[in-house]
Amino acid sequence: MPLAGEDRVKLQSLQSFVAEELISFEHEYETLLNGELELLGQICEHLKQGKSKRFRPTLVLIASKNGSEMHPDAAFAAACVELVHTATLVHDDFIDDAATRRRLPTVNVKWGPAAALIMGDFLYTKVFSLLTARGMEDAMRIIAATTHRMSVAEMMQLESRSCLDLPEEDYFTIISEKTACLIAASCEIGSLFHPGLQHHRPALSAFGQNLGMAFQITDDIFDYRGDPKRLGKPVGGDWREGRITLPFIAAWRNASAPLKARLRKAMVAGPDEPRLWAEVREMVHQNGGLEYASKMAAHYGERAKESLHALGPHPQTAILNDAVDYVLRRLN
Repeated sequence: MPLAGEDRVKLQSLQSFVAEELISFEHEYETLLNGELELLGQICEHLKQGKSKRFRPTLVLIASKNGSEMHPDAAFAAACVELVHTATLVHDDFIDDAATRRRLPTVNVKWGPAAALIMGDFLYTKVFSLLTARGMEDAMRIIAATTHRMSVAEMMQLESRSCLDLPEEDYFTIISEKTACLIAASCEIGSLFHPGLQHHRPALSAFGQNLGMAFQITDDIFDYRGDPKRLGKPVGGDWREGRITLPFIAAWRNASAPLKARLRKAMVAGPDEPRLWAEVREMVHQNGGLEYASKMAAHYGERAKESLHALGPHPQTAILNDAVDYVLRRLN
């Protein structure tokens, strides 16, 4: 199944469903992303410059929208979800010692690793404080459980760095707990504000979980066949940082014993050795890694759509189905 094409569903078409609500979200996010100290304020302003695609808050708002009505707390909750996502990226860049994020210097490069570590913690705890002060207990419980799962998955990923024999089930556990669970939380939190969808929280959470799995798998495919100009970052970043992903796992299964032995030996120099990356990329292309990963992304996309059957002929069903198509066909 192709991940790109003329008929791809663009994110803008999803966001047009909640265009006015996204304006409210942006105001909330701008307001909430601030700091009490000068240094915190400087870093917050820097983070605002690296604008994300707003995929997670878009899902919150789609699930929240009830006809032309939107609960006044929905945009606030969407901003809190985006703050959590921002915190994960700051910590990821700190862990990976990344130099850039969205074409800007990372916090750890511009202000140092200590500031990056504290900044990520600041954003997480600020979300907890904001939700508690607003009395949004259900959203708080979802976010608390989600951030705990993400932290455990981050440690699991750290333990498995550069493990060429990483089991496929471990990979799926990592992406389920590190990426998919926040997308699931976005959908579930959105349903809290929609009177007709509150009793469909489990279905929307399952939808988001499967959508998140497809989302991460497609991201991992881009690292092997994406266009660096479109992605805004060089390909091969996962490999160089020791992250073993599904395209590699599938290709490694099919690779010959001599090739595996040669790559194991070459790994002594480290995964960031340029010639090794070229050989790994060729191995993935030649041994069916991308095809298998694409198949699994499509599988999770179908599971996401199946989760929506519980909603019946609901206005949200069509637009959330489009969200699946966007994930599977996006270019970056």
